[in-house]
Amino acid sequence: MLYTFPHRHSLSKRQQGFTLIELLMVITVILILAGITFGISRGVQNAQARTKARAELATISQAIEQFKSRYGDYPWHQGSGGDSTDNNKMLLYALTGRMVLADPSPTDNSTEIAAIEITDQAQIDKNPKFLDDSKFSTTKIGQLTTNLLDPWGNPYVYRYKRDNSPDAWDVFGFHLYSTGPKGNSANTAIKAKINNSTGVFDDNFRDVANAEGIIFAGE
Repeated sequence: MLYTFPHRHSLSKRQQGFTLIELLMVITVILILAGITFGISRGVQNAQARTKARAELATISQAIEQFKSRYGDYPWHQGSGGDSTDNNKMLLYALTGRMVLADPSPTDNSTEIAAIEITDQAQIDKNPKFLDDSKFSTTKIGQLTTNLLDPWGNPYVYRYKRDNSPDAWDVFGFHLYSTGPKGNSANTAIKAKINNSTGVFDDNFRDVANAEGIIFAGE
């Protein structure tokens, strides 16, 4: 008995490869899956950054409370300027022994206490330290640490009363927050909602904070 087999030419047509439409479909699926993976990864990273920021804010807040227990008040800002960079620097100085609250001089009766910056390294070494800045990301001028940075590389923001007008702050506590992933734009938005003299935020500042991704200490 003779057997016949299909012609090889009919098989070769099926083995010529993907059509252009099939290739486009495969590429589309790959791009969709890559986009989903990237979005999930970015979301996880952002969540981790926010968790780290909350933990660091809690650590800074605890150090600020320890400073108050030692000196009787939260760290003040020097001078009359409202620049947040100077405020942050003076906070860091206060928590690392480079600033204290003390009588400016025995003969000065204008203020009972003032924020005094310490420049003598021997004295700095003797002063109590409330925060280990080596545990944070920081900015430096030379060997001197000047700012504590949040997970997005922006300075944590601190606001409290100033040494030349210690009574011009009406709220009970201080403000401490991270500007989140938006950084400077978020800080600009929140500064527009705070009165630097009284320390009081506008009524809708929380809405602004939520929209800008700002993270306050204690949240």
